[in-house]
Amino acid sequence: MNHPDIDTYKQDLAVFRIRDLNAPWREILDRGERKILPRHHELSNADESTFFFLNRGTLHLSCIAEDGQERVVMIMEEGVLFGEITFMHKSSVHFHSLRTLTECEIIVFPNTLLDDLAFCREYPHLVLNLVKSLGVKGGAFFSQIYDSNLLDARGQICRMLSHIWREQGEKETVNPDLSQVDMANILGIHRSSVCRVIHELRDEGVIGRFSKTRLEVLAPIKLMEHGKILCLLAPE
Repeated sequence: MNHPDIDTYKQDLAVFRIRDLNAPWREILDRGERKILPRHHELSNADESTFFFLNRGTLHLSCIAEDGQERVVMIMEEGVLFGEITFMHKSSVHFHSLRTLTECEIIVFPNTLLDDLAFCREYPHLVLNLVKSLGVKGGAFFSQIYDSNLLDARGQICRMLSHIWREQGEKETVNPDLSQVDMANILGIHRSSVCRVIHELRDEGVIGRFSKTRLEVLAPIKLMEHGKILCLLAPE
């Protein structure tokens, strides 16, 4: 089985980051309209007649609950299509936000391309790339559902700390560049719940000091067990 290049998508803490997932679409940039969006620009999801290619820059996708709480679920970098799911998935409106983190150059394509048999015959490799990228995004959203709904606060926090520990070389002391407040905002968990779980993990000897610049992992296997990712550990 062929897998996309692992560098095109990764889980960064509780957020998926994708890049160059749809790079082959650069072949037809001349068939779309080029636009420059400033930093902190929010894209409207009201128009279903177009989809987009992010040619340069970074933006994030957030889900917005009825109470206004926002959670970032995906960060998109250059070489990625977005807005195509809205056209393909016809259901009740799900509130979300697409906001640029840097100045972005996007290419606006008409949705008619996705219904055009002549286009599909001329560019079958682009259609295949689109199908594969939808699979990657679907897997990312499934992981978000698992983390949010099937793991309690303790499990989500331990999973995040485990990701930080593994990303930084599995050393006893790492720099998380993440505060407890940041963690609460990313996970959508109340700050008091984060504080309580961190205290419990310290009392149990799973972690030591935890600040924005220092995380001490004293019992990594227990940390990963609590995060339900023991399967990622190599056998002894």
